[in-house]
Amino acid sequence: MQIVSWNINSLNARKDFAARFLDEVRPEVIGLQELKLETDKVPRELFTERGYEVAVLGQKSWNGVLIAAKQPLVDVETWLGPDPEGEARFIAATVGGLRLINVYCPQGQTEDSDKFAYKLRFYDGLIARIGAGDPSAPLVVLGDLNVAPDPEDIYDPVGLATTPSFHPLERERFRRLLDWGLVDVVKPHVPAGAFSFWDYRGGDFHKNKGMRIDHVLATKVVAARVEGAAILREWRKKKDGLAPSDHAPVLVRLRD
Repeated sequence: MQIVSWNINSLNARKDFAARFLDEVRPEVIGLQELKLETDKVPRELFTERGYEVAVLGQKSWNGVLIAAKQPLVDVETWLGPDPEGEARFIAATVGGLRLINVYCPQGQTEDSDKFAYKLRFYDGLIARIGAGDPSAPLVVLGDLNVAPDPEDIYDPVGLATTPSFHPLERERFRRLLDWGLVDVVKPHVPAGAFSFWDYRGGDFHKNKGMRIDHVLATKVVAARVEGAAILREWRKKKDGLAPSDHAPVLVRLRD
């Protein structure tokens, strides 16, 4: 089974790019983040015409998450966050006995902003929700978690030491997910300095000024099935004039 996580940065703007990806890579399961579309505006036919079932939680102009799978999606849950801000950042479903949680965590903007405080609250709610479960169960948490967990996961760990996406408070929360029983199943398969996000500005992609903030985490029973993983950097490039997202897809292969 191939599982992909991808911050698409507007599904409407990248519909043709996403179609090409689905036709060439053909993942069995894909979790998308940052749809920037209301639920009823999501082009479901992009997936259904290719044999996927789809579960969506959208939001006008912002956020939005989706799971599509070649197998039936059951026990779909959506969650609008741990506080009244209610942003569309969480969707979960079971696929072939595997529980999937797809999240788009807040970025945080600046250390002293309300957005960063919201990010910490979001993580606390996510940790509590996951922590109420069984770490021996087959679970995958994927998405744009908006945290580079280690110094090798960001291009300037010294200069960006207290910047959101590498701030100590959010890195500590990421570690709490691992301490509960999740495993970063991508990290062992990619070299240090492999990133998944590069800002559009300043030629950051060509300078490789990036961060590894898109993740696939799994409980140990699932991690034991991982055959390989990759950050699909080539899909951060234009394809015959089609503009890419500022994130690369992250792919994990599981043994059946």
